[in-house]
Amino acid sequence: MKKIPIILDCDPGIDDALALVVAYSLPQLDVKAVTCVAGNVSIEKVTNSARAVLGTMGVKSKIYQGASCPLMAVDVIEAADVHGETGLGYFKTDEKNWHPLEEMSALDAQRKILSESDEPVTIVAVGPLTNIAILIKAYPELKNKIKQLSIMGGGLCTGNHTAAGEFNFLADPEAAHIVFSSGVPIIMAGLDVTHQARIYGKEIEEIVKVSNPVADMMSKAMAFNFDRYKEGDERDNEYVHMHDVCSILVLVYPEIFKGQDLNIMIETSGRYSRGYSLADMRRDHKGKSTNAHVLLEIDRDRFYEEVMKSLKSYT
Repeated sequence: MKKIPIILDCDPGIDDALALVVAYSLPQLDVKAVTCVAGNVSIEKVTNSARAVLGTMGVKSKIYQGASCPLMAVDVIEAADVHGETGLGYFKTDEKNWHPLEEMSALDAQRKILSESDEPVTIVAVGPLTNIAILIKAYPELKNKIKQLSIMGGGLCTGNHTAAGEFNFLADPEAAHIVFSSGVPIIMAGLDVTHQARIYGKEIEEIVKVSNPVADMMSKAMAFNFDRYKEGDERDNEYVHMHDVCSILVLVYPEIFKGQDLNIMIETSGRYSRGYSLADMRRDHKGKSTNAHVLLEIDRDRFYEEVMKSLKSYT
């Protein structure tokens, strides 16, 4: 089997953790490196969370620390209320079990991997796009070594952190603008599709029953999300969104998604719309100068099936 080489750029984050779990379980993927970017919590915390996740999975890999703040934004936003103080909800591990951190920066690691690769590499970016924008600006000659960018971010119809701004794009709109203007092929998994990538409260018990360290990690991480909802039976039909997993699964199972090629523009100012991913939907412009394949639908049952397969693979 010819594997797809990827760099996974993330800001763990509960759904980032599950994206890591799924990515390393898929034999079709060759994860060259994990690079971390400040987002859901600080750069130190997201890096340590990634180390904790990979340590729990027991996989061979390399982790690099990246940007600690947005390119230009004065106010740094975080999402500890959604992901917990460490980014992993209720999950805790001893530092001695964390995966080692490489001394090289994320930027240098990405440059090295791309320049030395015999084939173009896919970058999966499921946090703010700061690291990717810096890479593109610092080494524009390497753009042709990037096969595509599989990005979780944005939304055509709504935001989540604000009415218009999805968290990842709102955290660094200037970086998102640079990336979407780069000419590199993009798959965009925005809120339109990721709000369909649900794990229900009643399914957490199924994850607990998998009974291995990785499933235990994810059940404890996701329990933090569910504690914002009602207790008891009423909680069974509540759900959390595992946004970032979409950007992994689409690389291996594109058939479970439906999407559309669109031209996406990122709003970098605007009193109410900063961070908004605006699609040109005019009839006479549709299909012209598109810069992203935007995912719009997912087979939710197949999504859950693949998540469970991944969790069960860690024996």
